[in-house]
Amino acid sequence: GTGSAHYRQFETTARMRLSDKRQLFFSYVRSKGRGDLNDFGSFLGTFPVPVVRPNQYVDSPADLPNRFLAWGLMDLPLRFRISPVIEYRSGFPYSVLDQNQAYVGMPETSRFPRFLSIDARMSKDIQVTPKYAVRLSVSSFNLSNHFNPEAVHFNTGDPAYGYFFGHRGRRFTVDFDVLF
Repeated sequence: GTGSAHYRQFETTARMRLSDKRQLFFSYVRSKGRGDLNDFGSFLGTFPVPVVRPNQYVDSPADLPNRFLAWGLMDLPLRFRISPVIEYRSGFPYSVLDQNQAYVGMPETSRFPRFLSIDARMSKDIQVTPKYAVRLSVSSFNLSNHFNPEAVHFNTGDPAYGYFFGHRGRRFTVDFDVLF
């Protein structure tokens, strides 16, 4: 019950209005999150950690020092609309362990690669009745196909140690909404 955590951030956001039907937003966040490594959830959560390690005050597992986000809405001819989103940020921290599940070096100091995702949604509203409309859309995710891994082999005893995996490549979805 004596643990602590601290989070500090600076955020700035700007809007660029190109016209009544076109605007872009830009956001930058500089932050720092630190806390006790052994938190309550790791002992009594849905999946408790099997090994209790010595406690240390380190960077938070969700610490992202730099994050840039840009998004917008742009109406196009023929009632089409495009909504782009770009995110660029630092990678999440992780701890390196040895074959005995002990920390190698300082915990939470290794980081995933930097994250970059360029997404967009193209949509068109079709009026069906005076009360109802249908919005058809195509969404794209990670258009640049940048390598954005979600996991890493962090145990030095693992033959695949240091290998990042769980990458979701470029993908598209088609969907519709009923507007009323």
